Amino acid sequence: MDKGTCLLTYIPIRKSPESGSEMVSSLIFGESYTILETSNDWLKIQTHFDSYEGWISANGYSDFSEFDSVCDAVFIEALGKHQKIFIPCGAHIPSQGYFNVDQEKFTLEKKLKTNHHLPLPLRLTQTARTFLNAPYLWGGRTFMGIDCSGFMQVVFKSCGISLPRDTKQQVAVGTDISFGDIKTCDLVFFKNMKSEHVSHVGMMLDTKMIIHSSGKVKINELQSDGLYIDGELAYRILAVKRMI
Repeated sequence: MDKGTCLLTYIPIRKSPESGSEMVSSLIFGESYTILETSNDWLKIQTHFDSYEGWISANGYSDFSEFDSVCDAVFIEALGKHQKIFIPCGAHIPSQGYFNVDQEKFTLEKKLKTNHHLPLPLRLTQTARTFLNAPYLWGGRTFMGIDCSGFMQVVFKSCGISLPRDTKQQVAVGTDISFGDIKTCDLVFFKNMKSEHVSHVGMMLDTKMIIHSSGKVKINELQSDGLYIDGELAYRILAVKRMI
């Protein structure tokens, strides 16, 4: 049992091996991991996609398997004979369209339309917009709850681009861009009003509007002095990074 794969919609990754511990990230369907340590009914893991470490409940363990495609819809359904699994954006899925869980066969819902034919910037912005009104959740990476850096990571992952998990890691990659040169899909990193450390991130939908997760996934206008929410300056710009 040295490796495993998430075969649930998502599995919380916690800071320590107890159910009341802080959720620091999450595995989403099809993501695999290496088991580093065990403690009672908990597994300390390192994810294969972004090398994140934390604890998951052993109840969520499934044998290791690998899938060769990535879900780019906000979610799709996998239908079994008597049940279904919701597959979130960024999940690893089998290109043949089916898989087994506990000896039950699940078939992926066939989407009527994909956005694979679109230019990459349009794919990214359209995917991001499908998350509008998804609630904010610290450590979340799905439409049921998502934090700011998890939102950016999953949107880019769905289009074949890997980003680190946390804002402090994301701000360290990409190409530095000046505010005056901002364009669609650039990531803007912010500091809050009481700290000089990076605390928030969002993606530009054009040269003025930014989509981000703060309370919920929403769109706001970016000003030269920062990001205003409900008429008040909530975040100051720390850096602008180009990832594509």
